[in-house]
Amino acid sequence: MAVPVVSTAVFPLDNPRVARVALFVHLMSMAIGFGAVIVIDIYGLLWLAGRRSLAELVDLDTAAHTVIAIGVGGLLASGIALQPDLTTPLARFKMLLVLVLLLNGLAALRFLVGMRTTLPAGTSGASIPWAAFQRGLTAALVSQASWWGAIAIGFITNAARHS
Repeated sequence: MAVPVVSTAVFPLDNPRVARVALFVHLMSMAIGFGAVIVIDIYGLLWLAGRRSLAELVDLDTAAHTVIAIGVGGLLASGIALQPDLTTPLARFKMLLVLVLLLNGLAALRFLVGMRTTLPAGTSGASIPWAAFQRGLTAALVSQASWWGAIAIGFITNAARHS
């Protein structure tokens, strides 16, 4: 968290070249982080439908967790360099969505690790208790809604800035 704060003090954020680089990093970070999230969410839905084992899902999630962290870190750092107008309700809502997606991701990881420690590795989502099924499905839906919402707001605010 200190890196984005220090970078804002060091880099000339008003320079158009810095803004272009920040936008590129932002888009690449979004592709990296959100791409990994999509894969995990699809795998999670396949698990809930009984098409994947719990061990397969947790193994994928463990591998993708670092990729998502890199993507989100890039989004945060480049987002600061893009100088959003945090006085607008839309920007504040986007920040809320980002917080929700971060917290949801951590909760989903804890849920999967908890499931792995209490259930056999070959357990499919189709054979878990209904409450656990609902929790897994809710995590996937919140994940998608948060990411898509933040992406849409980013698109809208960037389009408004450049029109």
